[in-house]
Amino acid sequence: MLRKVAVGLAALSALSAAQVKALGLGEVTVHSALNQPLNAEIDLLQIRDLTSSQIVAGLAEADEFYLAGVKPTAILSDLRFELDLSSGNGRLILKTREPIREPFLNFLVEVNWPTGRLVKEYPCCWILLCSAQKIWHPAQHPQYR
Repeated sequence: MLRKVAVGLAALSALSAAQVKALGLGEVTVHSALNQPLNAEIDLLQIRDLTSSQIVAGLAEADEFYLAGVKPTAILSDLRFELDLSSGNGRLILKTREPIREPFLNFLVEVNWPTGRLVKEYPCCWILLCSAQKIWHPAQHPQYR
């Protein structure tokens, strides 16, 4: 019985040690508008002592899209990932050459590092802000009658 408890505690401590080294992905911040090339960034969380050569980020494989129920769109083939570790925290910079024409874009990011792997879904929505045009009526402006 004591041996089972010891094995269980060893397994638990191994799992918790792996979790401490886990890399995380923050929220996406979009800096571009609709009908412009995508310019966005995702914060990397808990990068610890990982280097740029140890972190590989990109668009997830087609199987991952299928499992997540996300339909990949053609614009995703133009999506480029750049890893920036210059600040204390890292970030992924996402860009496209072609403008984003659809107001909603949903994609999966996959990040791999020596001790783990993470796939996260990112929905981006550009809300169309339309201002109603005021129609000029002479009746509302007596000075022009």
